[in-house]
Amino acid sequence: MCKKLHDKLQFVVELESKIVPMRKRIVELEEARRSDADQMSKLEKRSTEWETLLGKVEQDRDKAAKELSEMATELARVREENSWFKQKADELELEITRVRGENNGFKEKIDELQLEITQVREENKGFKTKINELQLEAAQVLTSGFGAALEQFACKFPDLDLSEFSVYNEVVDGKIMPPT
Repeated sequence: MCKKLHDKLQFVVELESKIVPMRKRIVELEEARRSDADQMSKLEKRSTEWETLLGKVEQDRDKAAKELSEMATELARVREENSWFKQKADELELEITRVRGENNGFKEKIDELQLEITQVREENKGFKTKINELQLEAAQVLTSGFGAALEQFACKFPDLDLSEFSVYNEVVDGKIMPPT
């Protein structure tokens, strides 16, 4: 029973240990998404500035066009990457929701097991009480039997001094000794 409880509790601890890295990963993905959004905003601003300069500076037209093209490529890459991060964040949110549902089921199971433990402890108390009663009864039977044996000896050997005999005495090296 304790092994079963231990295994179930170990399983709950393992699930909890899986949730923490997932939460950390979500935070990291959110930070990356925010950073990408900032970077995208900066790139869009920069693109606007280049378009204004194109109109003002004829001699830099070729250079600005090339940079604008590169920025557009980078913007597309960042948007694609941002989309991927958003998809992963959504998947992780779904996984977190699923794991939380499982966690609630485990909490209910833990409550059931704790109730079962309480019941087993109550049964154990009953068994301990019964053991104490049986030990007391056994001691009474032993004492009663020893007393009956002494009475039989006294009857059979009336002149024999039985005062040094006791249920608690021990025989050590051929001599009757009181308990130490």
